[in-house]
Amino acid sequence: MKKIFCLLIFAASLLPMWAGISFGDYDINEKDEVLFTVKHDLKGTSSYNSLFYAKIKDGETEKTPEILTYYPERMERLSLMGGTVLQIRNRYGTARYYSATKTISWIDRTKEIPLNSLPCLPEVVSSDGKWITRIEKNDVSTGDLVLESVSSGKKVVLAQNVKISYEKVPVKWASDSSTLIYEKNDAIYFCSPEALLKNVEVEEKYRKIGQGNINSVEWAGAKSLVYIDDYMVYKINARELYTLGLYSGIIGQGIIIGRLPFAFVCEQDTFSVNSDVTGLVVCQDGKNFTYYRTYTASCDFMEILHSRPYTDNQSSLTDYTLFWDNYGNPILWLEKLPYDGGTKTCTVFRLNENTAQLFEIKDSGKPFLSPDGKKVAFKAGSTVYVYNTTTWNRIAILTGEKVESILWENNNLMYVGGTKSIRIWNLEKQSEETIALSAADYGFWDNEGRIVAQKDEDERFTFSKSKGLWTPSSHSSFSDFNFQNGKYRVFTGTTQNQEFSNALYIRSLNSKAVTKPVFKISTQKRDARKKVALIIDCYDNADGLAQILTVLKKYNVPATFFINGEFIRRYPNEVRQISSNGYECASMFFTVSDLTDSSFVVDEDFIRRGLARNEDEFFSCTGKELSLFWHAPYYLSDYDMISFGNKAGYAYVNSYYVAGKDDFTAKPEKMVKDYITLINTTGEGIIPVTTGFSHSAQKEAVYQHLDLLICALLDSGFDLVSMSNY
Repeated sequence: MKKIFCLLIFAASLLPMWAGISFGDYDINEKDEVLFTVKHDLKGTSSYNSLFYAKIKDGETEKTPEILTYYPERMERLSLMGGTVLQIRNRYGTARYYSATKTISWIDRTKEIPLNSLPCLPEVVSSDGKWITRIEKNDVSTGDLVLESVSSGKKVVLAQNVKISYEKVPVKWASDSSTLIYEKNDAIYFCSPEALLKNVEVEEKYRKIGQGNINSVEWAGAKSLVYIDDYMVYKINARELYTLGLYSGIIGQGIIIGRLPFAFVCEQDTFSVNSDVTGLVVCQDGKNFTYYRTYTASCDFMEILHSRPYTDNQSSLTDYTLFWDNYGNPILWLEKLPYDGGTKTCTVFRLNENTAQLFEIKDSGKPFLSPDGKKVAFKAGSTVYVYNTTTWNRIAILTGEKVESILWENNNLMYVGGTKSIRIWNLEKQSEETIALSAADYGFWDNEGRIVAQKDEDERFTFSKSKGLWTPSSHSSFSDFNFQNGKYRVFTGTTQNQEFSNALYIRSLNSKAVTKPVFKISTQKRDARKKVALIIDCYDNADGLAQILTVLKKYNVPATFFINGEFIRRYPNEVRQISSNGYECASMFFTVSDLTDSSFVVDEDFIRRGLARNEDEFFSCTGKELSLFWHAPYYLSDYDMISFGNKAGYAYVNSYYVAGKDDFTAKPEKMVKDYITLINTTGEGIIPVTTGFSHSAQKEAVYQHLDLLICALLDSGFDLVSMSNY
């Protein structure tokens, strides 16, 4: 299995790729002020229209155009200046809504239009809103784990060369925000944020809890911490953390409260614990869920209250969430992808001796618990639902638009960030208020000189320059866009920049004739983005396939699945799932055996029959045909095999880069860096990722970090394509 994670390079055509950034409608007034929209339609992120304002002076924009809409790619709740602050982040920067003054302003934003538009990295904020933890990116796959004070902006680096994740930050806050647990160099540490920022915290070596990663530890309220090391489960009193750190070599990691029947593998397993540490649920390998009753102090095996692997002949498990209701019962939230290519479904269970399904809903996202844990909110399509976590009755519903982000302000108030607007939803009063527009179809100047944006076909909003807010406007008159006034004309035209489909220009109509772009970067000559084909190799292990499909759908990127005959025979449902989701499928022959082995007599008839058998089995399984690309198992082939395949009508995908012997022990972030380094050297190429671990000794596989690989490629200026478009 030495060549599975290899990087393949092909000679590729130099056809220009489709530009992903465009300027839309624009309107100029008599004061030389312009409104216009910019749309990003790049792979990997949401596509939306941002509304801009610019003031023209001497034939060009007086300063960097201002962004008037605030798309909620990410939202966080902060505490600042004695009040609550809603932080809104997107590709252009960070804006904050101050509830005390009811104003919005940008605190950080790009000066130019970002070309490589990537998802915002997550941030974890303490429950009191005073501290932010994040990974600050240094290169394509690693960065610094940082703790920052919201009030002062002062930062301290907790760990360097941390693997970037677009889903989580490797930290966990105590519920009272007094203590932070973080991961560093395969070990777990704690700190007091106040002490660390004041530089009076004890040395880090005395703040070590034990070996493992952030999955190895979980808070049980603010007073207790549960830590799993191998088979043993420990309970640690939060007040004794410093004593533990100083004397851990003598007293161990706390009080043992039970033993697991298997070794906890922190790279693959997770667990959750209730507040009084009487119950613990472990998810093993992402699909086996076991609910244990813990003991006060014992090294015995814990009592199993419920244990069951995920099995469903209709859909595969893509993700899960565990939390606890007010009675101390664990709630299991499963996200599933149907094999028939249908809409994602979420199923919710209460785990106990008599586990019961609570409900099931289609097109749903993750659950968001209220601060007191008595309510849970989640989105499903263009609707937000709120349920009582005790009775599991639905208590509120909000409709209107597709939702990107949900954030609880308190137990009865939440921020709902949608694709069109950001609303404050009051559950107690059953009222909603729009505070900002996320995007705008277009903007214009009304007859009174105000900025108005079109949100929907029959809904308009007026912008307050002083507060940055948008309020409903039912009476704003609009006749047509003005493309020119007495001094300037605004228009869209062609550009040499391959990243843009057009550019927005300002042409002076009096004095010295001159034409200048609104954004200089939009007209700077750039070559078309180069292409990378992403291959998913399916040998004989389907582990991770649901995760792979979820990431591909999330980032809206194509891939070509090379499917082996053994995979088809073992996993017919999964093969149908790949095909029904519209991905290109190619052949990896009918066996996983090394075809260069001397025990095979590989002649033309053998290759023809092997390819034909795989075609027939795939067609019998899916009712569709394989595309005419193939490669031998593990990319082990010779000239004759390739020639025989060509005669059968197949194009061979050959190996250029052979994986080194250390690739199976290398961490995913290093492998991603190596891929990017090589593909930047060669210019274009093909990157294969394998489902499962393929019998290797790896603790982490590349497919588990496919989002990191995809974002690294996009960040390096590559477009992802299928083999047919390569």
